[in-house]
Amino acid sequence: MPFTNGFDVALYHEVTGEGPAIGLINGYRLSGMVWPQAFVERLAERFTVVCFDNRGTGRSDKPSSGYDFASQAKDVVRLLDELGLQQVHLFGYSMGGAIAQEVAILYPERIDRLVLFATFCAGIWSDPPAWSVFRRLLPTEGQTPEEAARQAWPVTYSPDYLAANPEAVEQQMRRELAFPTPLFVAAQQMEAIRRSNRYWDLPRITAPTLVATGTHDVLVKPRNSAILASRIPNARVERLADLGHRAIWEAPEEIADLVSDFLIRPIGGMQAGPAAGRAGRWLR
Repeated sequence: MPFTNGFDVALYHEVTGEGPAIGLINGYRLSGMVWPQAFVERLAERFTVVCFDNRGTGRSDKPSSGYDFASQAKDVVRLLDELGLQQVHLFGYSMGGAIAQEVAILYPERIDRLVLFATFCAGIWSDPPAWSVFRRLLPTEGQTPEEAARQAWPVTYSPDYLAANPEAVEQQMRRELAFPTPLFVAAQQMEAIRRSNRYWDLPRITAPTLVATGTHDVLVKPRNSAILASRIPNARVERLADLGHRAIWEAPEEIADLVSDFLIRPIGGMQAGPAAGRAGRWLR
């Protein structure tokens, strides 16, 4: 089985595709095996894609501690070491974006280009969601994993997608619940989010950075991407019209094209590219 060896937490991981490596870090309560298949396959046409389960999720070990973002950034670097990858592109979604920021700040030499998707810098400078939105993320004692997942749908998917794609949403939930994240892990992940604050350190990020957000994201509101981009030197911002927090699941191939275009373009040519023209939904 593809687990890391030689340190305290074994991380389950899968590698697919050929070309420059890109590591994908998933968000709160999500493992690395639940990315949209179309998203991973599209990226794998041009890149070696590294998907892994964060500690506490999926098939990775579930220790009682170590869920702060600095420890999870160290997990990422150890995985890269084991795979023999000295430098990679890094993609972080939601909470995974906070971990990716940590890697970029603490281990800048390990990142070629950085993609921060539907994420935040945390702290008092973030733009938090309304309590009525945020509370839907919080599982309660006695609630089944399925009940907790359904509770979050209205604030993670855009209303139009949720109404038009009930079967796809249901199937995605089944994928995620094959290896559900324990409540104690979810609680510590949420505490890590609460304690995180990298606002003042963002100017230390040296990797060319794409910051992207769905315009219908009510959970991590689009202003958070503007805050990140204002602090990261030479960051590029893309606003994705009509998509929600789970934009990657709503438009997987389009977003893979957006990411690919950003990763392969020369540094000086990172304006609106072919992906923007094909998709017809990107806003500057």
